[in-house]
Amino acid sequence: MAQQDLLPLVKNTIAVSSGKGGVGKSTVAVNLAIGLAQNGAKVGLLDADVYGPSVPKMLDGVSKPKAEPGKITPLEKYGVKFISMALFTDQNTPVIWRGPMASRLIQQFISEVEWGELDYLLVDMPPGTGDVQLTLVQTVPLTGAVVVTTPQEVAVDITTRGLKMFEQVNVPIIGIIENMSYFLCPHCDKRTDVFRHGGGEKAAGTLSVPFLGGVPLDPALALAGDAGNPVVNLKGSKRTASSEAFAKISSELVAHIERVKDKSGKNGENVRIAPKEVKGDGSNMVIEWEDGLTSKIPFEELRVKCPCATCVDETTGQRVITPDRIQAGVSPQAVNQVGRYAVQIKWSDGHDTGIYSYNYLRELSESLAKS
Repeated sequence: MAQQDLLPLVKNTIAVSSGKGGVGKSTVAVNLAIGLAQNGAKVGLLDADVYGPSVPKMLDGVSKPKAEPGKITPLEKYGVKFISMALFTDQNTPVIWRGPMASRLIQQFISEVEWGELDYLLVDMPPGTGDVQLTLVQTVPLTGAVVVTTPQEVAVDITTRGLKMFEQVNVPIIGIIENMSYFLCPHCDKRTDVFRHGGGEKAAGTLSVPFLGGVPLDPALALAGDAGNPVVNLKGSKRTASSEAFAKISSELVAHIERVKDKSGKNGENVRIAPKEVKGDGSNMVIEWEDGLTSKIPFEELRVKCPCATCVDETTGQRVITPDRIQAGVSPQAVNQVGRYAVQIKWSDGHDTGIYSYNYLRELSESLAKS
C-alpha cells in the first residue's frame, strides 16, 4: 500500500474547521498560527476557504507570491508562511467555481507550494462539509482537526455534524474552540454572555473530545485583524483578553496534538483499526491488520464489491455491477492510501474510482471468514 507523500517535510497537518460560516474560524486559524510561531515552531497556513478567503487581509499580505510552473513560493508574515486564493485574484472579483475546480486548487496548494520544513501546517477550511473538505482528507493524512464554534445551540448543533464528518474519515479531533464565548466590558470588566455560554465545552464533553478553550467577543479582535496585525501579536498594554486566550489555546493545542499522535501510534480510542499492509498474493488481496488479524479477499470478490457510484446505485443502494460482468482474472494494478481512512484500487479492467474504507474492508473480511 503506497501513497505519495506530498508534504514530506511537514510534521503535523491540522484542519481548522467549522460547521457553519460566521463563527470566526479564519480569525482563530490566523491567531493560532501566529501563537504557535511565537512558541518557536515553524508554521504554515493554507487558506482553503476558496470562496471567502480572508487570511491575507488579516496577515497584511498584499503582494502576489512568486509562481513558476509547478512551484509556488508562499508569503511570510509574523513567522507564518501562508498561501491563499486571494493572493492571485482581484479583491472585487468573485470566485465562481464548481467544486472540482476548487478541489484542484487545494491539491495545487498542497503539492506545488514550497512549504519547506514545518512543525505545523494549519489549513483554514471552508465552512461545512463538501468537495474541498473531502479533497483534503483524501489527499493528505491529516494529523487531526480543530473545530470552531460559537456558544449558541444552533451553531453547536451544526458544528457537531461537521465533527462527525471527520470521525467518518478517521481524522482525530484534536479539540473544540468556542469563539465569541463571552463579552468582557473594557471599562468595568463586567462579563456578559451575549450568545449564551458554554455550548462548545458542553459539546466537547458530550462527544468526548478535548475543549481547548474559549475566546471572548473582543472589539480589538476585529480591529487587529482588519489592520493586518492579529491580537495574539499585540504587545504590552495593547494586549487584551482575547490575546491571552489565543496564546493559552496555542499552547494547549501543542499538547493535544501530541496526545492524538500517541493514541494514533498505539491504536488509541480516536483511531479505528487500520491495515498495516495491503498486498496481493496472485489471486487474493492480503490484508494484515494492526490488531494482528490477517485476511484474504479474492480479487474478483473485491472487484464486484466495489463501493463507488458506478458500481452501486446511489439512490437505491442496489449493486449495479454483477459477478458475470467482471473480467476473468481481474487484478489490482495499484493500491493507494487515501488519507487516514481508505485505499483506492486501480484494477486491470481500467476501473479506478472505488475507494474502500478500512471499515468496509474489515466488514468484508469478517463476512467472508464467516461464510
